Amino acid sequence: MNILALSSSGELSLVAGASPSLKLEFDTHSYLANAEINVAFFAKVTSPRGPADISMRLEIRDAVTGDQIVTVQGLVDGDIENSASIVAVADAKEYFEKFDLTLGIDALQAILKSSAYNESNSLGRASKTLALEDEELPSFNADKLFKILTSQLTTPAYLTLPNPHDLPIYVAAQRASTKLRIPLDAEINPTFTAEQAAQFATSVDAQSQFVQFIWSPNLCRPSDAVTLRGRKVPAYYLGHYIGDKLLRNAKLNKQGFAPLKNAVAWKDYPFTAKNLSQIPGNDLEDEQIQEMLAKAKVNVVRPVKFETTLFVLSDVLTQYQSKNSALRLVPAAEISARVTNKCIEILRTYMFQATPDYIKKAGDDIQEFLEGASSETTGWLQPAEELGNKPFEFSLVPDNDFPYERVRLYLAHGVVGTTRAAIFDEDVLVK
Repeated sequence: MNILALSSSGELSLVAGASPSLKLEFDTHSYLANAEINVAFFAKVTSPRGPADISMRLEIRDAVTGDQIVTVQGLVDGDIENSASIVAVADAKEYFEKFDLTLGIDALQAILKSSAYNESNSLGRASKTLALEDEELPSFNADKLFKILTSQLTTPAYLTLPNPHDLPIYVAAQRASTKLRIPLDAEINPTFTAEQAAQFATSVDAQSQFVQFIWSPNLCRPSDAVTLRGRKVPAYYLGHYIGDKLLRNAKLNKQGFAPLKNAVAWKDYPFTAKNLSQIPGNDLEDEQIQEMLAKAKVNVVRPVKFETTLFVLSDVLTQYQSKNSALRLVPAAEISARVTNKCIEILRTYMFQATPDYIKKAGDDIQEFLEGASSETTGWLQPAEELGNKPFEFSLVPDNDFPYERVRLYLAHGVVGTTRAAIFDEDVLVK
């Protein structure tokens, strides 16, 4: 916790004396390092009669880059019920875990003596900057991360991991993804070689339809670049990919279903970073390298020639271990997870109702949902030979062991596929 103190002589410091005229105890939700705090006071009237006639501004900045981390401004008043007080403003912004302001009887005179005080008719440039002590990060706790991810009242739609190379974090994220039945999209370091990327994916051995590894061995200009020439940086793709996913999911049909059957890949979803180019040393057109990456189930962002050359995600494989299951495809795995989670949501909705009413209401909602998911406009579920060419089949009945308090849902369904290869057999008949 940090303590900002103002002595009776007007001196600001981060060490409280015996009885400071103003003391602010604050603690942010973030762990700060190489940070500084800038303090300024602004008179609201020509002749302030009390601290509440003065506004106080706190700005926490990165001491290296000058980037703003937190800023808050309000009246010098410790009453949280006063909506204009700096305490109320800080509480409303939710930047701080703790933010307590204590004023002494001589607080006004101390502020007027401070070098950070600005009179009402001044340019308002006076301020005081103090260096904050670096805060030590707590040791990583995988179980705590897992609990945070899985205990949200609103379940996330996706988990993303820009750095899966930190294995304890990756393992916790995959555990959460499996429990929540949601996709985990992770990006392999762009500076890896093809062999390193394939080796990493193989060594992790995820064996899950929820996990997808993306690799973008490319360079681009920084997003904030303003000149035409300059140093390029690794072109991370994950943020762009999730943005495209969310835009796709926003295109609901009349029944309220997103087009999940359409993979976020290939020419409909090009990577649009500035001035993209491949990192030298990776021959992604080599068939052996392509086969190696496909066996490791690494989805590569690479240039492909269409009408023009576009950088695109060139595969849609999950880490599911199977040669022919639909769950090895990203769209099918996501649809299957969405169907499961929606049915569980329906089952939870009607809990504690009379069993006949429960079966009727929940069964009707599940039927309506599955019919919508298998409609021609939605196309999530497809007819399956094992189901007599029907897209789904389910039963909701009392459980045999506990017929008075438990029901059992059986659900089987087909799922739409995604074409990722084509075989062209040609026979030229010449007389």
